[in-house]
Amino acid sequence: MAEQIPFNIIADVLTKLGSSAIQQIGSAFGVAKELTKLTEKLDAIRGVLLDAEEKQEKSHAVKTWVRRLKDVVYDADDLLDDFATHQLQRGGVARQVSDFFSSSNQLVYRFKMSSRVKNIKEEVDEIVKEIDLLKLVQGNIVHREVESSWRETHSFVLTSEMVERDEDKEEIIKLLVSSGNEKNLSAVAIIGIGGLGKTTLAQLVYNDERVVDFFGPKIWICVSDDFDVKLLVKKILESLSGVVEKSESLEVLKVSLHEKLRQQRYLLVLDDVWNDDFQNWDRLRTLLMVGAKGSKILVTTRNRNVASTMGIDHFPFSLKGLKENQSWNLFSKIAFEEGQERMYPRLVGIGKEIVNMCNGVPLIIKTLGAILRFKTEERPWLSIRNNENLLLLEGGNNDRALSVLKLSYDDLSFHLKQCFAYCAIFPKDYEIEKKLLVQLWMAQGYIQASYVGDRYFEELFVKIIIRGG
Repeated sequence: MAEQIPFNIIADVLTKLGSSAIQQIGSAFGVAKELTKLTEKLDAIRGVLLDAEEKQEKSHAVKTWVRRLKDVVYDADDLLDDFATHQLQRGGVARQVSDFFSSSNQLVYRFKMSSRVKNIKEEVDEIVKEIDLLKLVQGNIVHREVESSWRETHSFVLTSEMVERDEDKEEIIKLLVSSGNEKNLSAVAIIGIGGLGKTTLAQLVYNDERVVDFFGPKIWICVSDDFDVKLLVKKILESLSGVVEKSESLEVLKVSLHEKLRQQRYLLVLDDVWNDDFQNWDRLRTLLMVGAKGSKILVTTRNRNVASTMGIDHFPFSLKGLKENQSWNLFSKIAFEEGQERMYPRLVGIGKEIVNMCNGVPLIIKTLGAILRFKTEERPWLSIRNNENLLLLEGGNNDRALSVLKLSYDDLSFHLKQCFAYCAIFPKDYEIEKKLLVQLWMAQGYIQASYVGDRYFEELFVKIIIRGG
């Protein structure tokens, strides 16, 4: 398993080293020169991190180098935090300087901290020396401007995401509006491996005029890992009224739910369901059995057992990969600007080889198309075509899909990679407010101005949208 590259922690350490407080403390402790050298060495290391991340998967030596680097930068971060804490405890830098000449304890502390700085600097020096031995090269950290775009809500689908799924869409709509209307509530399930476009298909169905006209209330809930009945009822009520429910009593929530849905023919979409516990599902279904005849639940899931647990009235709709011509049409719309294909016949040939290796999985096709967008040299195209994870995927190993998608992360600039990695602190399906996220990035020292954060945020959104994330 690859080591996590310490992009964020190195950025934190460099930010702290550049602060006026640490520089003053360095002068007071007599280690200013060592801290300056440490800054220079870490900055040099930061430049090769992208290459190290790529090479460590094939090189045990590089992986070991990354592990040592992580240890020493965490030590450096602890050291700087100790410096800052000591400054606060002693009442500031000026007070510390005078204390050095009046307190033997301070001389001991100064010697101890100087030794720690020296040891860390020596370890970093050794790590820098190995850069040439491991043949690590400076990565491209140039920021690229990309036209921005926005996804509006979870239930909306952008034109750029519309995969050629007309036949599948018609089949699902038929199941929703033309059958099972004699029951108060019935369910339809779309199943398939990750990346096939189950959510996109559900979005297309959800927004179709025939579905809009047939149903009264329409509710879209992203479920994912947490199939908590009370939480789901709260989300349904919030979707219906736009007001966040504060009550923790399921009985109170039930009364509100029945008031909203009683005698109405509704459509409830439960996107990305993993729960196959019959009792949980039965509790939710019992609460929902108040609508008019013809009410439907549309579920998207990777797990066939989910459909069995729900007791659906029809065979689950099993979503397949795109056909060859559909796959190419999707890829070419993303990878090439209009008319560009005629200018680069060699790239078209390589692109078709790449597409044929994707097993018709739209998410992988869109991801690779987005990576190669604006690239007119053959080298990056050949690099994708020869990627070992993509070759395994071609052999029918769909477990390698996530490894292929990692290419999308690898393609990010250094600046975006830091900001994107920070978002891992948020739970799955968390709605991130742009202003707050930009402020957090600034607090981490990744950016210095809010307008830069706005630009980074928009660029990440464009990349996510193009890939259909």
